[in-house]
Amino acid sequence: MDRPPQMLITNFDVLHYHMCHRTGLASLLGTVRFLVADEVHTYSGIFGSNVHYVIKRLGRIAAGMQFVAASATLDNAAEFCRRLFGTEMRHVCGSGRRGSIEFAMILPTLRKRSSLMVDVAKRLTQGRHRTIIFNNTHRSVELFAMQAKNAGINIMVHRAGLNPGYRNLVESEFRSGRLQAISSTSTLELGIDIGSVDGVISSPVPINRLMQRMGRAARKGQRGYAFLALGDDPISQYYGNHPGDYFTDVEKAYIDPKNPFVERLQILAMACDRPIRAGEMPGHDATLQEQVRAGNLRRAGSLYVPSRKAQKLLGEYNIRGIGSSVYITLDGKRLGHRALPAALEELHSGAIYFLAGRRYLVAGLDYPDGMSARLQRIPEDHSYYTKALTSERPTIDDIYETRSVFGMEVAFCGLRIRKTVGGYLKIALGQDADQGEAVSLDEPLEYDLVTKGIVFHAPRPLDSIAESEDAGYVEAGGYHAAEHIIIEGSNMITGGASRDLGGISLGTSGLIFVYDGAVGGNGASWALYDRLEEALARSMRIAADCSCSHRKGCPRCTFSYRCGNNNDFLHRCSALEILRRINAGEPTKLTAPTQDDRALV
Repeated sequence: MDRPPQMLITNFDVLHYHMCHRTGLASLLGTVRFLVADEVHTYSGIFGSNVHYVIKRLGRIAAGMQFVAASATLDNAAEFCRRLFGTEMRHVCGSGRRGSIEFAMILPTLRKRSSLMVDVAKRLTQGRHRTIIFNNTHRSVELFAMQAKNAGINIMVHRAGLNPGYRNLVESEFRSGRLQAISSTSTLELGIDIGSVDGVISSPVPINRLMQRMGRAARKGQRGYAFLALGDDPISQYYGNHPGDYFTDVEKAYIDPKNPFVERLQILAMACDRPIRAGEMPGHDATLQEQVRAGNLRRAGSLYVPSRKAQKLLGEYNIRGIGSSVYITLDGKRLGHRALPAALEELHSGAIYFLAGRRYLVAGLDYPDGMSARLQRIPEDHSYYTKALTSERPTIDDIYETRSVFGMEVAFCGLRIRKTVGGYLKIALGQDADQGEAVSLDEPLEYDLVTKGIVFHAPRPLDSIAESEDAGYVEAGGYHAAEHIIIEGSNMITGGASRDLGGISLGTSGLIFVYDGAVGGNGASWALYDRLEEALARSMRIAADCSCSHRKGCPRCTFSYRCGNNNDFLHRCSALEILRRINAGEPTKLTAPTQDDRALV
């Protein structure tokens, strides 16, 4: 560039691309003196682990940079930024001015959370208050938009995975006033200009994340309205009984710079940026040698240089995720993609897939050869959606460390999990998920997930609990239910990490696994490992507080919407006894799983 700018506004995806390809922009990056990262809390999980390496790579090109990071929501700012930037950071606190916002925490008792959120959204939009409704998953955002449209609300969807052109359309329609409501994931928590917002409705997130969402409203000086909509799930019911705890459960961001998959690919990217000198990266010598053996790097004197194979690998790499993706097509046109293993649960043949407020039938999945799913249009009044039925089998590859939690031996380890999608449920709109019609796939879909997680051996429930029931069911159901409660109940303690976690209980063995859902690990299970005492204490209170009389429990205590067994094989009283015995300090030792242990997920 003949006239380079003094300031460049960009993102880490762009930096990654241009450094890899040594473009004209990359040649200017050696002059960078300050790197300012806004909304730094968004660099949590796998994306943050990649950003850690992009920053390290930029530091090789532009020595002596000064880092500045900003966030309105991070509680562990100094610790997180030290891990993200790889250097010590000085913590500076400040405060800003907000408009006047009326806030209400609402808990439905006789209907579902989505129904209550639709009602609140309708009242706001009828009063000509432009509104954003936040949910935490792609499916819940899409389902809410469908329900809201049926209620007569002028609404569109905004989430990751939609084409940029569509998201830009949603933003411009809302900014112009032609659109009254947006159903969104966290994509609109950030500073995208969508014009004036009057109302915000949010499903449960940590209080500092809620403050970020609420900050969307009343920016023009008008009165704003914000609602936290609790629901029929363990953490919502906990806050319904202990509302004051919500305001102390702050989000803690997490990354895992030691994710081996991220490290391998980012070391290749580093060599593409500029050849790596022998001895330059002392913490990554083993990875460099591994990549030489794999043919991705070669030695040229004292330098490591990339091969053509490395360039091809990086050309398919997305720093916002990791692992392979399944491409989604309609009428021969590519509409987006979904990463594995989630793609197998959402894009198997016969699945109903949600995209931009519409539902499509998955007419075929080409896996593992073609890695593509073909969608087919269905009528807008189509009456059901689907949920995958899955099974999982864990293997411990490596134990990194262990510690005692209330006398119970807990290990943080490397795991290999064989995930199988064997069928799905057809669930009518408005019907409870566990009441759907089960359908088996002609050919089960399988995927090996290499990740990280924690494992422990929970105590046995009292024999007296099983006096009038099948002892094996009571014991296995107790461990399975306890696994659900621990994951769902820890959500806010770990900063919302439960969305990134999976769990397995192995039959009557007492072994419970909680693992990162991302390939290679993303730090979510470490966040739980680090605060497991708090999570176990809260889990016991959730199980004890619930007034349900069902043997299995209910959505307020033992159910999980992600359960691959459709919330079968659960026993609430047994789970409560197991959690009480853990919290009372009953010691247990880890044992190796056997092939006979049946996995419940």
